[in-house]
Amino acid sequence: MLNDSISRTFGGSQLGQGGRPLLPTLCLACALLALGLVPVQAQLGARPAEAWIKVLESSRRMENLKVDETVAELELNPGDRIADIGAGSGIFCSSLAKTVSPGGKVYAVDIEQGLIDHIANRAREQELTNIQPVLGQFTDPDLPVHDLDLAFMYDVLHHIEQREEYLRNLAKYLKPAGRIAVIDFHPQKGPHPNDPELQVTREQADAWMSAIGFKAANEIALFDDKWFVVYSRSER
Repeated sequence: MLNDSISRTFGGSQLGQGGRPLLPTLCLACALLALGLVPVQAQLGARPAEAWIKVLESSRRMENLKVDETVAELELNPGDRIADIGAGSGIFCSSLAKTVSPGGKVYAVDIEQGLIDHIANRAREQELTNIQPVLGQFTDPDLPVHDLDLAFMYDVLHHIEQREEYLRNLAKYLKPAGRIAVIDFHPQKGPHPNDPELQVTREQADAWMSAIGFKAANEIALFDDKWFVVYSRSER
């Protein structure tokens, strides 16, 4: 039945032994995608790396990031291991890397190889040897360590499609005392006020965190258009 659907979609194909269509693997994959039989994995609001860099480093956005103030609120210490989740073009990486030096490390996680390459080049130019770019997956940051002190997510959570699953997977890379810091837009003050799919409320985040055993430990009033909460494990 599936082969019949594929054949109708692509105008038929030659039959091989047993009457099976001789579709090349690539064509078969394309057919499955076209029929909606294979889910397409991509983060919400995805775009090419070059376009992301232009957006993320626009002068208007940079003015509102409050990079140094944000990092100061994270209460980091030299020697800490940090994951910058959805690091983008690496805007926060240098400040994080300097704050946890000496002895600390920043794992800059993104799912776009172009952004990973950009972060690596920027770290070399700035001579910051404690930044390690990590190519993550759509539902898992795929980090090389399981002893993080903090996972940091700035303007990222609303781009993740499977949010609770991602947070659950992220938690396994943290120390027992590890924390997750989330900063995201208030829905009506962010760049997607008319697109619920690209919105995350504080209440939603609290529910997802509760489901994985975390609770709000500190709420920080640093932004007018964003909420900023640091979560820790509930049993602590």
